[in-house]
Amino acid sequence: RVPARAMSTDVVILNVLSAACHEALQMFDKATVAFSDEEPKECYVCIGKHFVFFAHKDMDGLVQGCGRLSYLQISKAITDTSTTRLFLLELDNEGAGEVADDWEGGDRLLISAQHREALLERIGLGWQAELMYRTFQVRKFPQARAGIGTQLGLVHSGEDDLELPVRPFSGYEAGFTHRGYSIFLRTGFTSKAGLGTFTHEQGWEVSYNGRAVVVPGGVELSLYVGELCTLGELEGSRSGQDDLKTVAHTYKQALLENIDQFYITVNGSYMKKMNRTGDIASWEGWEFFIRAKEYVFGCIVMRRAYIPPLCDAAQDIAVLLRCPAESLSHDACEVLLDECRAVADSAAPVAQVRHLATDIIQARLDSLQCTEEAYRWFEGRLGLTPVHRHPAATKFLKSIIKILDIEGQIHDDTILEDPIFTDVPVLHDPLVVGQEMLSDAESLLGDGTKSEREERRSAWYQRISKYLAFCVDGGLLGERFTIGTLLQAMHRGAGEIKVLRTVVEFLLHLMPHGDYSKKWSPSFVSLSQLLHEPERFGKYSFNRSVMRVLLHENHLASEWKRAHRSSDALYESLLAGLLTNDDLGLPLKTLICRQILENTSTNDWTAGEGEPPRIKVLVPALLEVMGGPSLSLTSCATAALVNLSCGKDVVKSSLVQVGVIPMCMRQLKSKDDDLTLYTLYLLVNLTKLPHHRAIVVRNGGVPLLVDILTSSYQNVRKQKILTEIASVVGQLCNDPEIRTVLSDDYPVVLCLLWVNDQAPPNGKLKSKLLFALRQLAAGGQNKCKIGEHAIVNVLEQIAQARPKFPDCLANAILLLLALSSISSNVSIMARQDRLTQALESCGLAKQGQENPAHKFGPGLWEKVEVLLVRIREEFVMGSI
Repeated sequence: RVPARAMSTDVVILNVLSAACHEALQMFDKATVAFSDEEPKECYVCIGKHFVFFAHKDMDGLVQGCGRLSYLQISKAITDTSTTRLFLLELDNEGAGEVADDWEGGDRLLISAQHREALLERIGLGWQAELMYRTFQVRKFPQARAGIGTQLGLVHSGEDDLELPVRPFSGYEAGFTHRGYSIFLRTGFTSKAGLGTFTHEQGWEVSYNGRAVVVPGGVELSLYVGELCTLGELEGSRSGQDDLKTVAHTYKQALLENIDQFYITVNGSYMKKMNRTGDIASWEGWEFFIRAKEYVFGCIVMRRAYIPPLCDAAQDIAVLLRCPAESLSHDACEVLLDECRAVADSAAPVAQVRHLATDIIQARLDSLQCTEEAYRWFEGRLGLTPVHRHPAATKFLKSIIKILDIEGQIHDDTILEDPIFTDVPVLHDPLVVGQEMLSDAESLLGDGTKSEREERRSAWYQRISKYLAFCVDGGLLGERFTIGTLLQAMHRGAGEIKVLRTVVEFLLHLMPHGDYSKKWSPSFVSLSQLLHEPERFGKYSFNRSVMRVLLHENHLASEWKRAHRSSDALYESLLAGLLTNDDLGLPLKTLICRQILENTSTNDWTAGEGEPPRIKVLVPALLEVMGGPSLSLTSCATAALVNLSCGKDVVKSSLVQVGVIPMCMRQLKSKDDDLTLYTLYLLVNLTKLPHHRAIVVRNGGVPLLVDILTSSYQNVRKQKILTEIASVVGQLCNDPEIRTVLSDDYPVVLCLLWVNDQAPPNGKLKSKLLFALRQLAAGGQNKCKIGEHAIVNVLEQIAQARPKFPDCLANAILLLLALSSISSNVSIMARQDRLTQALESCGLAKQGQENPAHKFGPGLWEKVEVLLVRIREEFVMGSI
């Protein structure tokens, strides 16, 4: 199946070409066609329902005498094996009947197309459909392959077709393709049913870290190619599809839907390291590796954006490797992950587009139909900018800077001397630029009723605002001047200048959702008006990028205070409303969560009795965000709740009452490292009270925590997660029943002992491990097991203790104190005077007494004295 938009189905361009062809079209491709004995012509090959059309490259009509070709005129298609673009259509004009009467293009067409395979497949589908419709016959589209490259001179396709291909790595083969993409695979892989799945039945052997590693047979590799979508659709997605991490999580969830026991060893961003076809598009990636009982899975999800020739689309591609897990070593898993990376690196589009549709791209830029990121990409990669950049945008920006300069709010004295401002006039009111651009487009608004033209005028004015906002926010001067620079100047005193406030309102461009019946004006609706009724924010659309800067520069907070001088209205109610606004994108909601984080870090919201009003307002909104599809946003919302609940029992109780613990359990099941870490932070806060710990246990928290521990304890990439797991386990062990379950039913003690042996001294991980072991040692059944294995390691930690990490030393002393009720443990501590030597090595003791110069803080020596007394008692009793 040909992917939608494999060539292009851009709606605007299809409508223009459909008008030229007088028939609805499915897609088009720009090609060079040799009609009969004529010179080759550049034109658009358009796929219609009953005909293939050939439109002029300026889209104003069809090629004279050769504009319409019935599918039934085609007798055979021949694909050239020596190039990637050429194919030949042999025609049977006499056998086609009257549909060929107006055809003057001869009986052969030589076509050079950038998307040859997709174009031929569409022609083949049209041919079969037309044959069934006209003659009630079902036949296969006649195709052949031959070396017709000797006719290359007939078509001016350039030298690109003759470029030497990049050959596969040693031991690999080319020729594996699926839905317009090709990959290199290790020799021995074979295609399975032609659906993008390839298998290696024998397995292979490689050298890894100087050792021979055998990969078993039955390895299966699948290539998934998603549908194309426009960059605008991606940016406006409300399901999290604009976040590649969320897309990768969707793949992960699909893989694990019917798998109970598994663990994830790798989960992070990935950079593609090969561009073997000179593809101009940009690539980003995300990788994960899963080990389950029966299989291991390696997956790399990539997003290809700015896909040529129009550079207006994006597409997701996933490489998934599956291998039987029985007797698979750790090194073999690393080899399989490297294999998956090698295949992903080799992924490349089959269609090697060398010539971009720069005329169409420029038209799209001039009509301001791009995202802010696209404007940057087109300028940096292709050197293309909208025609409005100069003088309109430069005049707008220069006028703003001049106002600030007059007010003495510009610290860069040479900014107005920048070359882009040469011969650019200054306006008293910068908004005149937008009005001029609106007037210049009047003749392009088309016919129709007055209301229809007004809607087009309003939509165009919105696009003008969005582009000018991009230009002000670093699009013209980079970091020298941004919207943030403008807002900072306004905060220093220029904010009372009415024209600047109006400029900010214009750039924000508040408009009712989907309502273009009226053009924006300063009196239409203002930010200050909405701030009096924050619940109305959900009914308005606005420039997300500008709103993000308003939040980041605290301009929104300042305007809120200005609007609510005489009331007790909380700014947090506005943030809560914005968080639950569907029109806000992922970056903006993430920024709001981060602002809440910063506010809770710098302000004491937990003072006083009862639940603080600010927190009461924010918690429901954050919980709603936690239930959303975006992993990144869920992580930020969870982190905000961590700060809000820190040290405030009433907030913790409120969170538990509204069901945050079941949500935490669902988040732990996601096995996403970032989300798991923030969820564990939150559980550290919520497991300090006995009845909260009971709710965690009742919701299945113990097996989930043990699963994370047993799947991560040997993974050096997961030390932060192990730190918080140890902390939560230690707090759960405050309850004897839970401690017994953890000790008797799960290998928690053994895992923590192993991690403690590997953990470096004087760190948070070591401190929390010692704490968890101390809590587990409160049960008599664990004292011998922990003491026999850990005491020597703990004494080494005491000897290396540093005042910078007092918690490590305190937890080490407390662990030894908990273990000292067993005589055999005391014997290990006292053997060869180890404890005394360790205390003197760290500087806590001197000649058997407390060192008055130590810097470990007060109260610690009292615990040491209790431990020393216990050891002396064992000496007296003769146990040592």
